Amino acid sequence: MALTRRNFLVGAASAAGIAAAGLDARAETNGASASAQHAEYATLLDIEKCIGCGQCVEGCRERNGSRYPEVKKPLPVMFPPGTKDEDWSGKRDVDDRLTPYNWLYIESVTVQKDGAPLELHIPRRCLHCTNPPCANLCPWGAASRQPETGTVSIDSQTCLGGAKCRTVCPWHIPQRQSGVGLYLDLMPRFAGNGIMYKCDRCADSFAHGQLPACVEVCPQQVQTIGPRDEILAQARKLAQERGAYLYGVTENGGTNTFYLSPVPFSELAVQAKPGPGKPTFAPVADSMAQAGNLTRMLMTAPLVGVAGALVSAARQGQGPNHTQARPQGALHDPKAEAALSGGLLKKLWVTVALLLGFTGMMQLPVASRYGIAKVPGLTWTGDFYTTLNVHYILAALLLAMGLYWLTLQVRGRLRGRLAYWGKVRLAVLGVVVLSGMARVAKNLPSITFSPGMTTFIDLVHLGFAVLLGVLCLWLWVTGRGAWREDG
Repeated sequence: MALTRRNFLVGAASAAGIAAAGLDARAETNGASASAQHAEYATLLDIEKCIGCGQCVEGCRERNGSRYPEVKKPLPVMFPPGTKDEDWSGKRDVDDRLTPYNWLYIESVTVQKDGAPLELHIPRRCLHCTNPPCANLCPWGAASRQPETGTVSIDSQTCLGGAKCRTVCPWHIPQRQSGVGLYLDLMPRFAGNGIMYKCDRCADSFAHGQLPACVEVCPQQVQTIGPRDEILAQARKLAQERGAYLYGVTENGGTNTFYLSPVPFSELAVQAKPGPGKPTFAPVADSMAQAGNLTRMLMTAPLVGVAGALVSAARQGQGPNHTQARPQGALHDPKAEAALSGGLLKKLWVTVALLLGFTGMMQLPVASRYGIAKVPGLTWTGDFYTTLNVHYILAALLLAMGLYWLTLQVRGRLRGRLAYWGKVRLAVLGVVVLSGMARVAKNLPSITFSPGMTTFIDLVHLGFAVLLGVLCLWLWVTGRGAWREDG
């Protein structure tokens, strides 16, 4: 059921009492807290009810003021020259857009309905996507989705302020404050630029049985919060009864914030004035759909490589000369072995590996900052979705080739045993592959890791990828690059 202030708090108290009595906290409670029910919660905003009083904005500020950034000045001089910091510490009172100090604002528009002007006031904040690109693509795991509450949060302790989350967000919700955060203790001039801030729907308070501030203080009860399925059903019912319109149900693959409007959102999008910190109501496609499809392709790439090797080995074994004596463990076709050991496959492997490393680095917010995206032919590096898709395609190709070669090696179709440094590289590569597979699995809506686990996976993947690159370069320079003992 939808939660009002009364039944939410009564239910939360009931849930706490049940837990204290040692009973199952999942027992039926009338609007029990999210922490007790482990339900994904959503909100419905009936914008026709909003009078634009701004109490939700003030309530948000009062509840979250202790979490606002306290800036250390002077701000670092950024490199390269021209890199801009973002300092809102002297503009804390700005309330007509999203800022690091204002996570919710009221947008007012005047539209025509039934031939008469109609003024609408719309609370704007993070929509809390069900498969959020900000959390999926954050290179450090600072942004994360909490499936038990349906919210998306940014960890101020690990965020470096690269603003990738804002870039990939269809509504560009997160806002940056420079001069705060972890980057100041690392490379403040060269990497990072502060912390990103946005609404997390008062996740901590909600988990302890308290409504989000904007819901709690609203005198018009504009917002309704409850389990997502129930809120969505209520939203659709109201839309059908009133002939109204919904936004947030399918946008970006689905969100946990549903807007109910008496006029089409296309009219609101036309009347509104989008800009920095002012999200639009324009249609938004599922930004993670392509990445999700490529993730599934990537998961099947090893099977393709193994199957290809088995088919290749079977065909070689059925050749016209298969009864002739050959050295043990050799491929039946010398030309095929030459191609594997030092020819086409090796060159293709090296090329793909280099491109994979490059596109992996482009997942960090460096292409635009350091001018890489301005180089002719490299403008695509400034688009995180493009570099992500290319990275996944290359990874799938590399996995297929690697498993093709490894399967032939295991089945004894190649001469010689793996050399010592071949085994070392294979082990390091295995860590890169496994951590990469875990990382991309997070792009699937049904898979979620804790923020700490995401950060760990990211650091392992990046660290071992760099180690593999340095190791391969060193072995090549020292002439020890052979994978097998016979070279």
